[in-house]
Amino acid sequence: MIRAVLDTNVVVSALISAAGNEALLLLAIAQGLLIPCYCAEIIEEYAEVLARPKFDFQVEEVRAFVDMLRLRGESVTLGALPGISPDPEDDKFIACAQAAKAEFLVTGNKRHFPQERLPGILVVAAPELLERITLEI
Repeated sequence: MIRAVLDTNVVVSALISAAGNEALLLLAIAQGLLIPCYCAEIIEEYAEVLARPKFDFQVEEVRAFVDMLRLRGESVTLGALPGISPDPEDDKFIACAQAAKAEFLVTGNKRHFPQERLPGILVVAAPELLERITLEI
């Protein structure tokens, strides 16, 4: 089973466009092909960002996503943040991937997740992870 941490920009894209690669990742989660790894800090960020008026997401839609994440995913508790990302707000995603022993960190912004400093975790975009999921089924 593939384990991954989803950056917030992936979740936003998935909820904006049901036909995009990011939305297909949510379908993979719902189908049990992908285990999303998360922590309380990531859930808080998802909730805060998804509640922004500019996105106009329905409360029920956000709740359904979070419920699916909790049902299908794996929660971890973070230790110290690693101080690896050029954006300190992104360190929680790195720490989560490390704590969960996730294989992938999925993002639309790879420059915030320096691959050379993340041994054992592949930093990928949604299409790259979809290709891997396809190879597994």
